[in-house]
Amino acid sequence: MTGAEAIEKIHSVHPNAHRNGLANMRALMARLGNPQGAFPAVHVAGTNGKGSCCAMIERMLRAAGYRTGLFTSPHIEAYNERIRLDGAPVSDERLTQLVENAWPAVEACERDGIHVTEFELSTALAFCAFAQAQVDVAVIEVGLGGRFDSTNILSPLCCVVTEVGMDHMQVLGATVEEIALEKAGILKRGVPVSLGPQEKAARGVLLAAARALGAQVIDLDAENVRETADDVTFDVSMEGERINRLRVALRGRHQAENACAALGAIQALRKRGFRVPVSAVREGMAAVRWPGRLERFGGVLLDGAHNDPGMRALGAYLDAWLPREDVVLLTGMMADKEIDKMADRLRTRVRCAVCVAPQNPRALPAEELAEAFARRGVRAETADGAAKGLRRARALAGPSGTVLAAGSLYLIGELRALLRQEKEFADVI
Repeated sequence: MTGAEAIEKIHSVHPNAHRNGLANMRALMARLGNPQGAFPAVHVAGTNGKGSCCAMIERMLRAAGYRTGLFTSPHIEAYNERIRLDGAPVSDERLTQLVENAWPAVEACERDGIHVTEFELSTALAFCAFAQAQVDVAVIEVGLGGRFDSTNILSPLCCVVTEVGMDHMQVLGATVEEIALEKAGILKRGVPVSLGPQEKAARGVLLAAARALGAQVIDLDAENVRETADDVTFDVSMEGERINRLRVALRGRHQAENACAALGAIQALRKRGFRVPVSAVREGMAAVRWPGRLERFGGVLLDGAHNDPGMRALGAYLDAWLPREDVVLLTGMMADKEIDKMADRLRTRVRCAVCVAPQNPRALPAEELAEAFARRGVRAETADGAAKGLRRARALAGPSGTVLAAGSLYLIGELRALLRQEKEFADVI
């Protein structure tokens, strides 16, 4: 089996619509020997910022000398990105071995009428990889929601909930309180939880859930936040230990808030015996990378903001660093997102828009997206696919302008692959 064949195999199982609470996952993991119990874990949920937060936690732990696992979704360019060991995506060879080893368990489940979904299998492969590699700690990102997410069979050392907002309402609920309750489903009795910034309603739900479970709440605040176009610096206190001018090598003021949620996890791990000195905190935060989130490739800025909280953070960055007249938007979105709300966020911040349809069955037709911007007074046109859209947006921006590529992560992945083929970005991973 080749790497491509292994990924085809993963895609061949049932869609996520067949999931059955956590019963499928428990049955599959039992047949695989319950590898999720073989390593310590940090479990991270949230609507926005959870991927960046996971990357920060993993990078600080690695800087402290620990062997790490990292499971995130979706991937940007290659499926292997979802499962990382010591920061590197698993190789095709390792992924193939994981699939081959797990497949008899998938088939056994099927014979017993248990229909394992694609995300359940992906999660199981990650847990098997981390157990086999004997990682010191794994950082696990929730896929969707929390309570019934495939990752929620873990018994973590600590939990994190980053900002909760309105997304996936058709699955998680119509109000922020309902969505917060789903996210709170990852909390465990007596297990500390680090909270990112929350609106009042979501925070109330999370605090009540933590109180009911006797879970300590860790709530760190970023002070004296200083943002540049390329990073953010802030001061923070962790249990009386003051860290001044802590630099995070990710763009956007909101990353200081994500960093505090990540530091809360480090604080909890320290209490469990993990040695993460301030030097490792500084080294990890200064070296952290997270593809497709305010990531710059020369005159192109990529950002996977695909819901209202994400667009709000993107808007704040644009207001601070990119004048409207310099920005040409290249965008493509999924049809199930709040298109009008996102267009409202961007309409005053871009000069014009080029709309495309990402390569995904759920993509909104480019013409409909262009109409949404046109209704808001933004000059918008369409292009046939990411490559043509990038060429057109660059032509409109000119040599001194910026192409802002924002919207679906599927589009960001297509564009990132194109940009990395260019000579000046060939070494970017």
